[in-house]
Amino acid sequence: MFSGAMAVVVLAKYASFSEALVAKSVLEAEGVGVVMPEQGLVAGQLDAGVMGGWRLLVREEELPLAQRILLEAQLGP
Repeated sequence: MFSGAMAVVVLAKYASFSEALVAKSVLEAEGVGVVMPEQGLVAGQLDAGVMGGWRLLVREEELPLAQRILLEAQLGP
């Protein structure tokens, strides 16, 4: 998804996996590259919600666009 040297920033944090996944899907549908590092956690491992939430990361140059998309979709940040 991300290649080369670039600044990646935290766009938003969500308390629930499902809310983070919806936001991630909306961003991807709009062509924004987004990563949710905690997505690899599975049942039986640490819950990201307990660890401070489910984070969405985007390229720094896409941050304003990603913020606008989430606000228009009423999904934060």
